[in-house]
Amino acid sequence: MRKYYWLALFLLLAIALRWGSFFISVINHDESTYIVIAEEMLRGELYFRDVVDTKPIGIFWIYMLLIKLTGGSLVALRAAAAVVVGLGSWGLFLSGRRATGSERVGVAAGVIYAFVCSIYTYYGLSPNTEIFFNVFTIFAVTIAVAPRIRPGHADAFRHWPLAGLLLGCAVAIKPFAAAEALAIGLFMLWYYGRQGAWSRAVFSGLALVAGFLVPLAVVYLYYRQAGLLEAFQFYTFEVAGAYPVDLPWYLRLKYMGDYLLRYSPFVILGAGALVQWKRFKSKEGLQWGYYLLLQFLLVSVVVLITGKRFGHYQVQLHPVLSLLAACWWAPGLTIFPRLRRERLRKWTPTIVASLALLLGVVHLQHYTKKDDKPARIAAYFEDKLAPGETFFGINGWQITHHLLDRPVPTPYVHSSLLYLDHHVRAFQIDELAEAERIINDPTVIYLVGRAQDSNADTPLTERLLEVFEPFGEIGEDIRVWKRVPPASAGG
Repeated sequence: MRKYYWLALFLLLAIALRWGSFFISVINHDESTYIVIAEEMLRGELYFRDVVDTKPIGIFWIYMLLIKLTGGSLVALRAAAAVVVGLGSWGLFLSGRRATGSERVGVAAGVIYAFVCSIYTYYGLSPNTEIFFNVFTIFAVTIAVAPRIRPGHADAFRHWPLAGLLLGCAVAIKPFAAAEALAIGLFMLWYYGRQGAWSRAVFSGLALVAGFLVPLAVVYLYYRQAGLLEAFQFYTFEVAGAYPVDLPWYLRLKYMGDYLLRYSPFVILGAGALVQWKRFKSKEGLQWGYYLLLQFLLVSVVVLITGKRFGHYQVQLHPVLSLLAACWWAPGLTIFPRLRRERLRKWTPTIVASLALLLGVVHLQHYTKKDDKPARIAAYFEDKLAPGETFFGINGWQITHHLLDRPVPTPYVHSSLLYLDHHVRAFQIDELAEAERIINDPTVIYLVGRAQDSNADTPLTERLLEVFEPFGEIGEDIRVWKRVPPASAGG
């Protein structure tokens, strides 16, 4: 029962760290897209036909469930994301404890993960796909790898299909999770190969792959039943391959260096533990450390291969970083002995709780000062939109559709798909045809956009403004256009 005690504490810790970010409409527009598309799917729309994005369907299924459970409240959805982070912390606690035999290592891993996911906006505080699929990969490592590090473990065959199932769920949320799947597969081959148990390796590998394929088969059957296999292939493979990868190698190194410097205290702790394990020739310690380094390397390759430098991509590294840093608390290690003083150890729970509450307050102050434009837009339209009417946001603010409970008049919910050239090219979007779709939808009564936005100067916007006329302003920075009555629209 003690492990469930720690589960409760990790959930409370994650909420304490993140509660200050619960009340603003937008932390990151990706989260807004998950919410709005999930709501459209709950209305009966089909993903890749009626609504489109760059993400696999898994994250939208998760948000459909969360909206059902929370009623769609943004505060409740953010709290649910905090619970997901807490679950990840608990999984790391179990993993660290199983791999090292030390509860202190497990607790440290869970606490570190909760903090690293909750400090920076674009490195885990905004609910991106990474914090969701991390939970699945964390528990896959907990089941398949961690118990096999120490001697005398139970080599249960059932671990492999269950780990495969978890990894398949992670890939259904984001394909980047294939890095952890490869790391676990390589560990399995090494583990049985060093024993010469190749028949065991074959059957375990087949079980791992079989479990992995189950969630992917569910996704395939969903699109097959909907008659959308061609759309699935196009958006999953062709669109992803259409993005240019032209980031110079030195900028990729800078991108990784920024992550390592940003979390340098934890990097130093992990490196110190590995050095001491090497010095003491700790067999189990080095096996665990080398596995974590392998997973870190494979995840880094997957993250770098895209050529994009989004901070949230590196959230996938947080579990490995947390487990490596937590190794500093492993039995027998003496690096940085001053940090192990009994007095400091006695006050650690109080220090952790105080820092968590303080960070929550800092987030509250930060987001309270920000201009909540979607909330302003929603308040403006609340008494202007009749039942059945909606609006189109020019280059942004898709969460406003959620705030007003109005459908989105375009399949491309995330505004960047319509207003960034590389997205338009990759998705093969006909901008004028999309403008006509919006114009021909009689429920679209208003447009709303920024007073100054060079990215919005596109053929789509130009065509829309032929049919919508200036109507009003929301403050000094947001403009509103209203559909011109048909008699005066000039045909």
